[in-house]
Amino acid sequence: MITVTNTDKLVTVAVLGEFTLTDFKQFEEAVEYAIKFQGKVNLLLDLSEMTGYTIDVAWEEMKFSRAHKADFEKVAVGPDRERVPR
Repeated sequence: MITVTNTDKLVTVAVLGEFTLTDFKQFEEAVEYAIKFQGKVNLLLDLSEMTGYTIDVAWEEMKFSRAHKADFEKVAVGPDRERVPR
């Protein structure tokens, strides 16, 4: 399961449990929508609750990365900003 939020050129994605192809398609649609209407975006991936991924997700991610290599300003992989100690 994933959660996706899109605010002010920032797409935040949190993966909970196994990252499946259905989840990846949801992620892909959200990012492509943001790029279409906002131009280059920033991407924050919270993988702290991810337990694994299916092999088809790995294949789709490679294709997605090649297709969108110039569409991101910044990409960060880490915990949700709300859980970061201050």
